[in-house]
Amino acid sequence: MHWRICYFLAFFCGITAASDPKLRGGNILACETYSFRQLINSGKLDMVSVPEFYKEQGIKGISYNDMFFKRLDDEYLNQVVAAVKRANRVVTCYVIEGNLAMADEAKRKAQIEADKERMRAAHKLGAPVVRINLGSTGRQENADDTLGVERVIAAFKDELLPLARQLGIRIAIENHGGVSRNAANIVRIIQTTDPKWVGALVDFGNFPPATRYEEIAAVAPYAIVTHIKINEFSADGEAVDYDLPKVLGMLKKHHYKGPLSIEYEGKGDPVEGVRKTRALILKYW
Repeated sequence: MHWRICYFLAFFCGITAASDPKLRGGNILACETYSFRQLINSGKLDMVSVPEFYKEQGIKGISYNDMFFKRLDDEYLNQVVAAVKRANRVVTCYVIEGNLAMADEAKRKAQIEADKERMRAAHKLGAPVVRINLGSTGRQENADDTLGVERVIAAFKDELLPLARQLGIRIAIENHGGVSRNAANIVRIIQTTDPKWVGALVDFGNFPPATRYEEIAAVAPYAIVTHIKINEFSADGEAVDYDLPKVLGMLKKHHYKGPLSIEYEGKGDPVEGVRKTRALILKYW
């Protein structure tokens, strides 16, 4: 079933095509392809059809997740680039998975080489930022805050940053568990490597609820990309789990200019979840 069929079904249920919004401060409204993983994994959507699909949703920016790319050869990447251009979209980020903090040196080196390959692919796609996952050291007590941080810093300084500078791509660290589980580790890595080329990907949902606001406030000054994650909505369409205007206000305070990227991980229909999140961003940004 092609994505267009899904779209027209949504249309007849009352969700109409949306135009690209103009956001305060010139920010780009974007969305993670991970939001539509159900459609991608079922074969209803792929990386070439994503741009036109986003156009119908009124979402200008595409944050591509590497896990959905079955190929990284030039022929396929050129197809994606052409599709982005036809739909008048922009690529805002390329999300890379992996683990740079593991103890196994051979596997860590292999991960670095894999990250480099994907950084080159991101450059071909026109992405200005890559999110590189830091990973975890494993079960060693507090090792994520010590050994893991040092391994990541070394990987960045010695291997990934030289390539990032060469390609003109910035590296973003998401609060994503393991070494990046707290703001202190993220800020330390940014400051110890190169804040000009390394910044934060602020995920609104990943920090523990008890410390969410303090942690987000700590990384907000370093934000270069975001994941606006709202998985549950109230009857009047507001975010249930946290105060969205408060978190957006933390970014506004630091004159955030990066993309506002939706990452929907809720249980409901992803098209509807993204649509509701989009509406809240337009309301509060």
